Amino acid sequence: IVAEFKYLIFDGDIVPYEDARLHISTPAVRYGATAFEGIRAYWNNDVDQLFMFRARDHMERLLQSAWLMGMEGITYSADELISMVMKLLRLNNVRQDVHIRPSLFVAGEGPISARGPVCFGVVLTSGNPAQSSRGGSNCSMRLAVSSWRRIDDNTVSPKIKAAANYQNGRMALIQAEEDGYDRAVMLNAAGKVSEEPRACIFVIRGDKVITPSITSDILESITRDSVIQLLKEAHSIEVIEREVDRTELYLADELFLAGTALEITAVNSVDHFGIGGRSCESITSAIGRTYASAVSSNYGLHSEWLEPVCDV
Repeated sequence: IVAEFKYLIFDGDIVPYEDARLHISTPAVRYGATAFEGIRAYWNNDVDQLFMFRARDHMERLLQSAWLMGMEGITYSADELISMVMKLLRLNNVRQDVHIRPSLFVAGEGPISARGPVCFGVVLTSGNPAQSSRGGSNCSMRLAVSSWRRIDDNTVSPKIKAAANYQNGRMALIQAEEDGYDRAVMLNAAGKVSEEPRACIFVIRGDKVITPSITSDILESITRDSVIQLLKEAHSIEVIEREVDRTELYLADELFLAGTALEITAVNSVDHFGIGGRSCESITSAIGRTYASAVSSNYGLHSEWLEPVCDV
């Protein structure tokens, strides 16, 4: 394996990429006992600075996921986890946009119910991890409603961002790709729209922006929260959070996905129904531009969302 960056974090220490090894017998590998996050850091040439976007919120959710999974013995705070990641970014001399992938996982050998020992690890990758289009300018995304149902709070809670949970979305994505689509839409057990396996869904009908509610078996997305706030503060649009029917996707004037990896990505069709009969629309493009500015510090609101990394 040729690493993009020389160093990563393994078991709480910064080590060369090739020195990180995890045995196949660990609960993390055998049973998916891994909580993880995806965090973006954006390079701003104008100020010669790298900014992590909403890092504290992501680390707090990571700790929450680990707690809900019954992991024990975690002594790190969110601030301590951020501090380690910042040290890693500096050591790798990162001067570009980067995707940060922290995880807490059950190492050692143990049964399926093992709660520890818990290790902290971080891998860095460059570029666009999901081939997203910042600013919502990619309007060729074709979605299919999957026959696979979204997990719910009484099976394996969608509030837990865990490796094991993502097998659910993985099955939907494989099906969509085999059928010639780009992405999938998952419905919950009630038949209501839940989410794309790695992103939340926003539906625009007329002048209304609608997104499935937190109780629609979605991940409590940090990007979703950012978009809702930015639409209100920068565009005077109140987002309606409620149950969404499948056919509302077909009737949408605009449709976009929002997530750390996909950022703001416009959707062109769902199940071959063209969205609004056009490819790119105004609200999607507008929030795409606002979001792109916010994450790279070129926007006046929410400077508290940005964590500067480089010593200047």
